[in-house]
Amino acid sequence: MSRQISHLDFSSVCKIVIPFFVVFFVIFSIDGLSEELTQNQKEFSDSIESYNKLRAQQIAQQAKYEEQSQQNNKNIEVAQTLSNDKTETQDERIEQLEQKLNSVTQELQELKAGGVPDDKLQSIEDKLSILAEEIDNIKSASVVSDPTYEQVYGAGPAASKVYLKDKGLSIGGYGELLVGQVREDENNIVDTQRVVLYFGYKFTDRIIFNSEIEFEHATTEENKDGQDGSVSVEFALLDFLLMPELNLRAGLLLAPFGIINEVHEPTTFFGVFRPSVERQIIPTTWRENGLGIFGDIDLGSAGSINYRSYAMNSFDARGFRAANNRSLRNRGGRARFNDIAWVSRVEYEPVPYVAIGASAFLGNTGQNERIDNAESLFNGDKLDGFFQMYEADIQLQYRGFEARGLFVYTTLDDGARINALNDLEGDDSVGSEQWGYYVVGAYNVLTLTDFSSQYAQYLAPFVRWEQYDTQAKVPSGFIRNPANDRSDLAIGLNYKPIPNVVVKAEYKYLDNQANDSENQLNFGLGYVF
Repeated sequence: MSRQISHLDFSSVCKIVIPFFVVFFVIFSIDGLSEELTQNQKEFSDSIESYNKLRAQQIAQQAKYEEQSQQNNKNIEVAQTLSNDKTETQDERIEQLEQKLNSVTQELQELKAGGVPDDKLQSIEDKLSILAEEIDNIKSASVVSDPTYEQVYGAGPAASKVYLKDKGLSIGGYGELLVGQVREDENNIVDTQRVVLYFGYKFTDRIIFNSEIEFEHATTEENKDGQDGSVSVEFALLDFLLMPELNLRAGLLLAPFGIINEVHEPTTFFGVFRPSVERQIIPTTWRENGLGIFGDIDLGSAGSINYRSYAMNSFDARGFRAANNRSLRNRGGRARFNDIAWVSRVEYEPVPYVAIGASAFLGNTGQNERIDNAESLFNGDKLDGFFQMYEADIQLQYRGFEARGLFVYTTLDDGARINALNDLEGDDSVGSEQWGYYVVGAYNVLTLTDFSSQYAQYLAPFVRWEQYDTQAKVPSGFIRNPANDRSDLAIGLNYKPIPNVVVKAEYKYLDNQANDSENQLNFGLGYVF
């Protein structure tokens, strides 16, 4: 066909074909347009009818929404009023708030199911979120979290707060009020024994300052019995955090020795007074200037190890006494630094409710001191006074049961020279060997009921037995004082209305080989924050 067309006159073909197609197109376009217009008219009519129905539904839903919104606002206002009503107990306020929250939430779901647009419901959802958050805040405020689960790097619960902050200043503290030695025909004592403030500052995630300022016995002025108090820096240190397993620490440090010395806040131990073994042989609270390393090592399923190892200025031999080691401490103020001691502690936790610890102290105590005693064979001698102290301990906490046990042993070289240095004679001699131990067990009886879990209260009777001798052995030529071979039995009660407040009572049966001790009835009040 292409050949035939090629022989025809092209203009003639165009004159025939083009008008034909134009007429054909116009006819079919008009016909299709007519059908389309008819269909569109029908669809338009249907749309108008649907629109009118939808509009009527929307108007009805809008009216319902506005009515429901007003009711929800009233419910929320009532709930907020309840949350601010100080005459209601916290439990009652929480219960009523939760009821209102559940009611409004259910009604909101019904509105959503009814087709109300989400943007119209957003304000109610925002208010519900605020109300839910308010309920959570009331719940969290009603029971303060137990700080015993927040200990970090050997610090006590309140002292650990700075490590848990993102940045900036942290303030905590604790205090103790004691009523002691309640017995007939004696002067009973009531004492604000200590009020302590922790100040910490987190400069960065890796550099942290922490400190403890302690006010003892309420005032630095003397009372009518000639006794005064003190204000002291208990510790002030900088931590340089490198990795969980290895970090650096420098400053005035609490010696990592025993259970109580680092963690001695009143809610963390049983009894009105700290254990005698950790006061008389281990001179709690004991701090010195120094530096060292510390860290936590995760062993996976085998548990974990945490350690602290410091080089510190050593004890001063001029403080050795027969009855206890408390005068050995330098407390960070202008301490002699001629002798350096090594103090370390390691704790192994095979499971979360068991902790096994050990500590060691080794160092000379002479501090370049020469004996100035013309009546002594050692006059003019310079002494080393090498002192060693070791301890081992275990702590158990399982459900309502808690137990602790500790054993400590010391040895001292140059005991005779130290006696000459301090003019100690006869049975006033220092002990060339000392030992002591204690065990304590307690049970939170409220765990046997729902009361403890519901109200976070704690009521634990306890029994603690101690035995210690600060003159287990004395240098040749001296004698032991039987009054320094002692045993204590404490029976008491710790009650915590909340985990951060404790009320204590104890009766202590005190005994020694000289049979000249007297029993005590003590009461205490403590808090941490």
